[in-house]
Amino acid sequence: MSKVKPLLVLLAVAVLAGSLLALSGCGGEEGTTTKKPIKIGVVLSESGANEPLGKPERNAIELFVERLNANGGIKGHPVEVIIKDDQSDSNKAQQAVIELLEQEDVVAVIGSSGTGPTLAMKQETSKRQVPQVCMAAGANIMEGDITWIFRTPPTATEAGKKALEYISDVLKVKRVALLYDTNAFGTDGKNVVEKEAASFGLEVVASEGYQTNDTEETMDTHLTNVMTAAPEVILVWGTNPGPAIIAKRMRDKGINLPYVGSHGIANQQFIQLAGEAANGVVFPAGKMLIYEKVLEPGSPEYEFIKDFDEAYREKYGQPINTFAGHGWDAILIITEALKRVGPDATPEELRDEIERTEGLVGTAGIFNYSPQDHNGLSPDDLVMVEIVNSQWEPAER
Repeated sequence: MSKVKPLLVLLAVAVLAGSLLALSGCGGEEGTTTKKPIKIGVVLSESGANEPLGKPERNAIELFVERLNANGGIKGHPVEVIIKDDQSDSNKAQQAVIELLEQEDVVAVIGSSGTGPTLAMKQETSKRQVPQVCMAAGANIMEGDITWIFRTPPTATEAGKKALEYISDVLKVKRVALLYDTNAFGTDGKNVVEKEAASFGLEVVASEGYQTNDTEETMDTHLTNVMTAAPEVILVWGTNPGPAIIAKRMRDKGINLPYVGSHGIANQQFIQLAGEAANGVVFPAGKMLIYEKVLEPGSPEYEFIKDFDEAYREKYGQPINTFAGHGWDAILIITEALKRVGPDATPEELRDEIERTEGLVGTAGIFNYSPQDHNGLSPDDLVMVEIVNSQWEPAER
């Protein structure tokens, strides 16, 4: 017996070792259970004024990563996203990205939802040389050093020109009253509209800022002020709730002028908040909102958005919106670059590869980055959308 027992122990050890080797081999190129995860930091506005943007962005990013990892991750490495809420506050966004960069060893960062928090994050990612893909539209994000920052949504410049073109060519009016949020997003739009209006033959006859949380009574005052300039159209640049309050107050006050909004209202919440007053509102947006009506079935863009639409509805029971699309595009751009350059890429190697992105189909359009252009999209990626019976429809051309 004394000789048999050691033999059995050796045999058991051999079987266990073999099993462990077999398990580790199961990972291979496709498995994701044994290889080191690739960490990507995410800062979103899941609460505060930009909550309608941040929540769908988070949903989309988590769904994308879930599907990616279920299909083997990136060469067998699972992707791990570490998400923080900046509460729509620039200081909190800056602190959140510092924590991600110093404590989590992330290879890239996504965020944030709004222009102000994104600019705060940019200071840190530029200083520490880590690529950042943002989902905010402010044109000023791309001022100064753009080495480490990229973006997914169309810029305020592209959206502003699209809206002005519509006012000039379709509405065929000249006198524009502008109401804008005094936050970074709204001020950015104001600057674009005031700079570009004349090139479309338009005159900004009134320009008045409002606070994000202004009451209905205060909005009444703003509307009264701009109406004294006898405008022919009201152009509103901001994100909810301000634009929805303005739409309701215009209806209640009997102001029947056309209402043109910004791409900041391209979500269901605007329709929910504005109710019946949302009908007739027109705004620039990516083709994703109405892809079944403006894209050809079978085209790469149509099929890409259709896949996203079906997966999102199945997971969350909700339709896709522009901001979910921004989240989907942000994680797509980073992971596609990682697939090309490899899972062990340094932040600098990953940055260079993102910059080489060319012809990448996303929800917002076709992305082409270069050393001079980190916006990625063109005006052709935008369409004008009109709300009809609480539904999104192509606006008259």
